[in-house]
Amino acid sequence: MDTARGAAQAERAANKVACLRLLADAGEARTVGVISEGTGLSRPTVHAVLDDLLDAGLVEPATPPASGPGRPARAFRFAREAGLVAGVDLGPRGARAIVCDLSGRRVGYAELAPDGDAGLSLIPRALDAAASAGSLDLSRLRAVGVGLPGVVEADGRLRASLAMPGLVGLPVAESLAKELGQPIVVDNDIKLAALAEQRGGAGRGHSDVVYLQIGHRLSVSIVLNGVIRQGRHRLAGELGAQRGMRWTRDAQRGQLVWSRPTSAEVLSAAAAGDADAQAELDDFCAQIAARIATVLLTVDPEVVVVRGGAAEDSGALLRPLAAAVEKELIFPERPPFVASALGREAVVLGAVGNAFDRCGPGIYGVHGYPSPWHRITHPVERTTK
Repeated sequence: MDTARGAAQAERAANKVACLRLLADAGEARTVGVISEGTGLSRPTVHAVLDDLLDAGLVEPATPPASGPGRPARAFRFAREAGLVAGVDLGPRGARAIVCDLSGRRVGYAELAPDGDAGLSLIPRALDAAASAGSLDLSRLRAVGVGLPGVVEADGRLRASLAMPGLVGLPVAESLAKELGQPIVVDNDIKLAALAEQRGGAGRGHSDVVYLQIGHRLSVSIVLNGVIRQGRHRLAGELGAQRGMRWTRDAQRGQLVWSRPTSAEVLSAAAAGDADAQAELDDFCAQIAARIATVLLTVDPEVVVVRGGAAEDSGALLRPLAAAVEKELIFPERPPFVASALGREAVVLGAVGNAFDRCGPGIYGVHGYPSPWHRITHPVERTTK
């Protein structure tokens, strides 16, 4: 009896997912007949499913597309405005927030600089700013994803962070959940960036991706089989935690030292033909190549996604980096090095996508509905600096 009931519930959930996906992909109203044809479900089944989705507020009646004479057929649309899911990238220089509707489309965005030191209070402020930018009602919020620099425990507590030491030890997820009244999922910022690039950026179509972010620090994250590699103690990729480890001879407590204020400026100058800037990048790549090669031989990824500055300048970094790493390898096989497609928004996109991934049943009220990564990462006048 229980087995039969469970099978019936699973089938009903699968039917809901099929109808909801069809309406979400259509982006406009569809009749019962079209839904039936598109899903392969019988009309009575579609009617029953739509009644459930109506009760859940996920679909709503709508004017059907123009048809011939006679009584118009019933039509329905995906009520993507019924709920909101947000992501926040919090760092020492401020916060970036994005709000998406239930289809994954961006409907609000904001960036805030801190008044003083960046703290958790910046997260709700960034969400409010993003909501104001899109004229949104945050009472419709159903989940929030947050990216933080440092080692983040499974319960959302920040275990260690050189960038934001004031937040270390705080139960970030628990505190924000109480304040916002919604489920909060927290993870390391670079891991979320890697996830976003794998799902819908430069690593799309590959299940095994290594992500390198080069800026004030050099950070590494790994996605294996489409899943962030956390490790038993959530330390996977934390190469800077090795005692005495330096990426370069001039690095100071994990901070990279550049001749210009940022690595992006060095990269831009090199791309513009500055010989000194290019020589600096060549030397930098030669210094980090051995450790990158070790990561590649350990993971053997399909692709390496690199973020170091503007995508149009990336050749000045990718060419010497690939060449330097190749010198460290005996076997000729190596993954391609490609520029980040999501740029500085990778973390916040990963944060909102992670919220969809981990809170999906609560967001949609149905198990098995896929996270809308293809819409989350869809280009929207995105800057890559």
